[in-house]
Amino acid sequence: MKKPNQLEVSCPHCHATQSEPVSAISTNCRACGRYFKLNVPAREERASTRSSAAIAKASREVYCIKCGAPNLVAEAALSTQCIRCLHYLELGDKLVRGVQTGKLYAYDDVLFAEGCSFKGMEATGRRIEVRGKVFSKLRATAEIVAFAGAQLSGELHAPVVRIEPGAKVKVQTIECARLRVAGDLEISGLLEATEILLASGSTFSGRLNNPDAKLQVEAGARIDAESATCAEMIVEGELNLPGFVSAERVVIMSQGRMNVGRLNVASIEVSPGGMLQGLIEKYTPRPKPVEAMVGADEAADGEDEQQAEAA
Repeated sequence: MKKPNQLEVSCPHCHATQSEPVSAISTNCRACGRYFKLNVPAREERASTRSSAAIAKASREVYCIKCGAPNLVAEAALSTQCIRCLHYLELGDKLVRGVQTGKLYAYDDVLFAEGCSFKGMEATGRRIEVRGKVFSKLRATAEIVAFAGAQLSGELHAPVVRIEPGAKVKVQTIECARLRVAGDLEISGLLEATEILLASGSTFSGRLNNPDAKLQVEAGARIDAESATCAEMIVEGELNLPGFVSAERVVIMSQGRMNVGRLNVASIEVSPGGMLQGLIEKYTPRPKPVEAMVGADEAADGEDEQQAEAA
């Protein structure tokens, strides 16, 4: 019976058979005693098969950040070129230290280390952590996180943006699905988010014009905004807005304090212990987007035409 990892070989001189380890290169015949080499090509073929299986197992699929095409690359690969658009993809996590400029296009995670200064035009990655000084447009496929000590300016684009306590962020644009602020945030331009959480100890300065967003203000958050537009606003702390607030629903919790100039709100809920001060105006629904209005007009025209044909 052939043992595991053993190979049946035949002597080229007397044609007797015997078992040898699969790693053996040569041997002596146990019948005639003569020396002969083993079947090297067969062994190389088996080694090639095992190697191919190992390579297939130690690979991953990466998607081009430019055209989105899937690319199969080795797990240990540090770079590749997209098979569709030939865009260069830099793989592996990147650690940025010291002073650097230029553009940084990474597929995996990017860490801007404490004490670094990055002034590149743009940086991309899967998850971007900022612990130093960064003056750039950042794009992440997962999230962007600014930790304590970070000084960040430019633009932020990611599904999730988190600003931790001790971080100072002063940017022109933030585009994300979820924004959580526990540090200092100042926005001079566009803020687009569907969920905004201003945590305790955070400071916010800028525009809060997000018609479809849910805005939550925790106790201890400080907001400096002239006006706010959102779908839902939950106030757990103190909110002072000297200007105008427009929302579908406003909820003031038991410890909440809301002091505003004017309110245009469809529904207001004030829990026992909560306080609301401001001029409540008659609710006026926000105008529908132009696209929706055009679609409604076309539908109405279609109905009129059908009625005319029926007549």
